Amino acid sequence: MKKKKRSFCIIGLGRFGQTLAINLARTNHQVLVIDSDDNIVNAMSDIVTNAVVGDPTNEAVLRAAGVRDYDCAIIATADNINDSILVTLTLKEMGIAQVVVRASSDQHRRVLEKIGADMVVFPEQDMGEKLVGILDRNNVLEYIEFSDRHSIVEVAVPDKWVGKSLAELDVRKQYGVTVLAVSDPVSGMNISPDPTRPFTSEDTVALLGENTAIDKITK
Repeated sequence: MKKKKRSFCIIGLGRFGQTLAINLARTNHQVLVIDSDDNIVNAMSDIVTNAVVGDPTNEAVLRAAGVRDYDCAIIATADNINDSILVTLTLKEMGIAQVVVRASSDQHRRVLEKIGADMVVFPEQDMGEKLVGILDRNNVLEYIEFSDRHSIVEVAVPDKWVGKSLAELDVRKQYGVTVLAVSDPVSGMNISPDPTRPFTSEDTVALLGENTAIDKITK
């Protein structure tokens, strides 16, 4: 059975909000955007499902836009903390299943969590931490912090692995990490790689493990 696409309402069309809306629309999600700037809203109208010009702090605007019909509402701007808090409260009182809010500080985050925000995000901080994870390690192409101690990284195959297979390397025993997938330029990503196939210098691998073990491979 095909999984049903989720629907999203994005409130605030700064750079972050526009990027979210465009990418969600590209993946065929139903997307409603709301902003008080008619120029920005008009520019987005051909990209998203619905685009509404209006003040999102006005509950009547939210109701008229049909916000209650959407699975998730994202308050994508944190420029005005009072407005952010007011819209969050209104959305929760309207019964929106999931409300995601962008915060500008830890204090802002704590307030948003206390009034019922389901998820609070810091895009700049999160991206900064991710970038540090990439820059701090050699040849790392992608980095995801899995927990305080564990990460998932996509990394170019280390030089000393080239010409050897997974079976020969016995990666889990020798390095304490798990190979989740192997990618090569011809076949793309393979989550069940052939353990006897030798690595080439063009391959990349997705690894899961403790940060200390990953650091021994990537630093």
